[in-house]
Amino acid sequence: MFYDRPDCIRLSEWVDDWGSQSGIFVFKNIIPQHLVEKIESQLNSASKEEFRYEETLIDWYAEKVSPSPDGLHDVWEFMSELLGPEYVIHPSRNLLTLRPGDGGMFIHSDSPGKGACHRLSQPDVWQTCCVIDFGVVAYFGDWEGGEVFYPNIRPDSFPKAPGSQDYGSEEECFEYKPEKGDVVIHSAFWPYNHGVREVTSGTRYAFSNFSLQAVDNPGTFHNYGTEEYVKQIAERTPEQLTLWARPLIANPQFSSDIIKAIQDSGLKGDDIADKFFSDMEKEEVPKIMPEPVAVDGKLIRKL
Repeated sequence: MFYDRPDCIRLSEWVDDWGSQSGIFVFKNIIPQHLVEKIESQLNSASKEEFRYEETLIDWYAEKVSPSPDGLHDVWEFMSELLGPEYVIHPSRNLLTLRPGDGGMFIHSDSPGKGACHRLSQPDVWQTCCVIDFGVVAYFGDWEGGEVFYPNIRPDSFPKAPGSQDYGSEEECFEYKPEKGDVVIHSAFWPYNHGVREVTSGTRYAFSNFSLQAVDNPGTFHNYGTEEYVKQIAERTPEQLTLWARPLIANPQFSSDIIKAIQDSGLKGDDIADKFFSDMEKEEVPKIMPEPVAVDGKLIRKL
């Protein structure tokens, strides 16, 4: 697994309620330098008007999604090699941008939880939000501030006990300052909810992806490295990459018309889930996890 590699820094570890190895993992300065320089030069020369995103249910994203720079697919493949073959990443072609004055990023989890599609509050065009295991982010740019913080993880990297005095505190929590060329991988759901501190200078570009076990692919994209994938992007033309970035199977719950209806409703967050997705299939998932303890240097749950 990727977290067993000798170059993987384990900042926090946890065996989650689905029996998976969870936590925060970092690969320092691992993106090849020529790709870092190639992507940064294009992003830094793009006009601010090019950073748009219309089909969003969260206003924060509206002017922070970059155009797709040449070479980003090479980064995507590099990250896929890093996680594979056990884990795959669904297609992605844009970066999230933070500048001074943007106020950082709101606290969120990358998934509402496995089997918890009734809690969705943003588009799930790949039908993967409720099966992903990790968020996987590569960083570009030069900036100050912009730390990733985890309000449910203590400064010593242990998950906080629900109901404890510091539970959910944005100040007394674990945080990490990524740098260009880093890849940060963190679990997609509680307790690894996270936000981003405000950028105080420079520009921070985050190539944010979501990873799931290869066997959990719902058929909306071809797994990296398969014959189908290689055939799909054979010449790597802009036209092929544009088609690659579209789901093989459309999710009817997130058609353009439905997204517009949700946008027009004015609802946000949990209110979106309650009105539009409350009738989706529910699975019994744990709500509270026991306080962690350390045994022989590893985190376990006190049963």
